[in-house]
Amino acid sequence: MRKRISLPMVATAMLMCAANSHAFEFAVNGGFETGDFTGWTQFPSAGTTQSIVTFNPSTGTYAANMGINVGAGAVNNVLKNANLGAGILMPGQTVSVSFDVRGSLGPGAVLFAENFSELAGGGVSFNDLLNVSGSINADPDVWTTVAYDTVLGPDVSGGFTLQFALVCGAVMDCGADVYLDNVSIDAVPIPGAVWLLGSALGLLGWMKRRAA
Repeated sequence: MRKRISLPMVATAMLMCAANSHAFEFAVNGGFETGDFTGWTQFPSAGTTQSIVTFNPSTGTYAANMGINVGAGAVNNVLKNANLGAGILMPGQTVSVSFDVRGSLGPGAVLFAENFSELAGGGVSFNDLLNVSGSINADPDVWTTVAYDTVLGPDVSGGFTLQFALVCGAVMDCGADVYLDNVSIDAVPIPGAVWLLGSALGLLGWMKRRAA
């Protein structure tokens, strides 16, 4: 005996799909568990260091270290996970970022987490940043989890970029030793969920009109 699938059953299934859309993880090698900087773009400058370490990771075996030598002067040390989710992420979508951080910052040193909505041809449509310095525990061996949301700009055809910028100003004793681990970048595929929800509601409306 063939079981008939009713329109209400189809509509209910579509609504359930819309309600249960899962977030996608976009970070590449966020835990640095490849043992190197695979998936990351490095921009160290004179007087700065970048390395993968095994001492006291937050989880797993590895963590990333970014440093600025004391007395290096006004320098930037940059590490980025670039152009993630191109063709998948949508303008105005909310992206959730989290990572673990520990270490120490000398006088004049600042750590920023910078977020960029990239254009396919180069450039950005929107960027914002978070000063992470105040989140670093006074004990350099204690990890802290930093988590925040950022909203994508009007054009994200080139994907999303998360950039860590360790900066020293022109302060004589400025220096820094910072560790990063468990970097996560995810977003719920809202456009797909909205399409499913709209389709389900439209189907229910059509059914109501037929029944009238």
